[in-house]
Amino acid sequence: MIDQRSYILFKEVTSYKQITKSEVMRKLGLTERQLHYDLDKLNGFLEGHDLPNITVENNLILIPEELRGVNESGILTNIDSNTFIISEQDRVYAIFLYTFIRKEAVSNYHYQLLLGVSKNTALADVKRVKELCKEWNVEWVYSRVNGYHANGTEMDKLRLAAYCSDTLFSQPLGKETLILILKSWGFEKEIVYTKEIVDELLNAYSFKLVKSRKNEMLIRLTFFRVRTAKGELLFKDYEKQIISRQSVFQLGKAIAERLFGNPTDETYYITLQLLACLQEVDAEENPTLAQLADRIIAEFEKVTLLPLENKSFLRKSLYNHLVPAFFRISFGIPLVNPLKERIKEEYRDLFEFVHQALAPLTMWTGRNISEEEIGYFTIHFGGHLNEDKRKRTQTLRALIVCSSGISSSMMLKAQLRQMFPDMEFLSIHSIHELADVSPKRYDMIFSTVEATSLDKPFYVVKPLLSQIEKNYLIQQVADDFPTLNVRNISVDRLMDVIAKYADIHDENGLFSELVNLLYFKNINKGRISPMLSELLTEDMIQFTDADLGWKDAIAEVSSPLLTSGKIEQSYIDAMIKSVEDVGPYIHIGKGIAIPHARPEAGVNEIGMSFLRAKKPVHLLDQEEHAIDIFITIAAIDNEAHLKALSHLTKILADDSKLTQLKAANSAAEIINIIKEGEE
Repeated sequence: MIDQRSYILFKEVTSYKQITKSEVMRKLGLTERQLHYDLDKLNGFLEGHDLPNITVENNLILIPEELRGVNESGILTNIDSNTFIISEQDRVYAIFLYTFIRKEAVSNYHYQLLLGVSKNTALADVKRVKELCKEWNVEWVYSRVNGYHANGTEMDKLRLAAYCSDTLFSQPLGKETLILILKSWGFEKEIVYTKEIVDELLNAYSFKLVKSRKNEMLIRLTFFRVRTAKGELLFKDYEKQIISRQSVFQLGKAIAERLFGNPTDETYYITLQLLACLQEVDAEENPTLAQLADRIIAEFEKVTLLPLENKSFLRKSLYNHLVPAFFRISFGIPLVNPLKERIKEEYRDLFEFVHQALAPLTMWTGRNISEEEIGYFTIHFGGHLNEDKRKRTQTLRALIVCSSGISSSMMLKAQLRQMFPDMEFLSIHSIHELADVSPKRYDMIFSTVEATSLDKPFYVVKPLLSQIEKNYLIQQVADDFPTLNVRNISVDRLMDVIAKYADIHDENGLFSELVNLLYFKNINKGRISPMLSELLTEDMIQFTDADLGWKDAIAEVSSPLLTSGKIEQSYIDAMIKSVEDVGPYIHIGKGIAIPHARPEAGVNEIGMSFLRAKKPVHLLDQEEHAIDIFITIAAIDNEAHLKALSHLTKILADDSKLTQLKAANSAAEIINIIKEGEE
């Protein structure tokens, strides 16, 4: 039998022409003992399917040619509960879906057969299913006549079923688990039928869906269609009006007629599923959402103090992301985001600012925005901020295939441009679109989905890459293209040398720092994100009793930055001109103004300065904009100042802290207030 970890190992090693034990251990976070244990388990599984073993010689993992591309053809064809191990977490989702499409009363014994577990294990899983149901406003019950089943509205059950199927689909062996559930009731061919109908009508109506979302939708529709105990969906009249006004409604109606015969509310449900998957949407179709995109961008600029460039492109791409998100949020359609924790960890400050910027969307939908949704908006804005504006010598051309939507595509492109600054990149959304792109237009392919039989070098990547993954990808590409202008240095070998002469207390931390030093030190200046206390030091804090005009106040608060060489006089001039042109936008309320301008206006080094004016300064000579605290921010790029700004925002939003700040009479008091809540 094979489990998730062994399956991940199989996919990892078969993705490379050559890979070492240390590389696999570092990428997958395995010890040597765990690696050999997983290899033994994997080889046992391969032998059972008449496939050759994976071996290790001199630290090199050798993959027989026969195993390459096996993932594409399907390693688990004749599946049952004796073929693979379903994880404890995934068993909960499997039980609900299995019961959701039941043909007969279901008992604990059914679950034992499905999952290949003991009676007590199945009983424990059932208890966890009951807890999951509570979270989705569904009651999990048992009776002698009907066995285990769920009580609640049909829509709530569908939402939970969608969450379960999407979550499984995002997991290793999840697709196989979903097929096993369908197969258990004799429905294994239904997903193929659903796909054929949807593909046929998508082509007929000329609509394109995000591939990853489309695959999730196909599974949702299949489980909905084969469900025998359907209840009424009960859409409200105003909801039907909103849905029926969308151009994709006729496609939804056609699919519903083919899948359900005489559909009523199924048409609205399917249209919603399509709306949540659309790749591109005409801005004229939803002008109010186009305006909402503008409001979100303006809010983002406000909270991050970043006057964004190329806003026309951002507006278009954000709108295309916003429309599906709007319908998901408004109608409670679940979204599973496997990258959520990575995004929150690696883009923590940006995540919080994006959350704030989405306030107009929260007001418009009347619903809280889930962290899963915020995560995708975060990589959308992050991809835009990370766009490398430097001129490139376009020697090599790469094609990016990202089926996870426009946000993930933007983030992936931004990362690849940082890694390979001399490359030209072209993006498509599906492997099937390769036929529309001449092979003469690209030298290699980076793809988030696997493919076989391609003539050009092909690299499978994740939408969000870790430093470790970036290192190995750079080495792969450099091996295939020796003329590429990157340092092809093995960080693994550097680690081995360092380990000979020093004790390493944090291997992953050191590895990431070495990757950053070797490959990114001249590309991503914003990686170093100083804390607020590192910027607002004693020499950057001033107090004044003078009666200042607003232009003099901006010059005065900025003077420590000018004196220290962090900014040029042109930056002060740009801040003043910006207020003259745009208005008192730097007044954020409560008597606080934060002057700032674009980095290219004259910033040499990231900095921040503070001025407490005992006599309020009237911004633009307007009494309603009386300012007693000025804080100048000099950002070197789009990201480096976000950590300090995030902490500053928390202080200014805390009335108690703000009162202390305004009552302070010395730099030491200001610094103590800053350090008090700093991580």
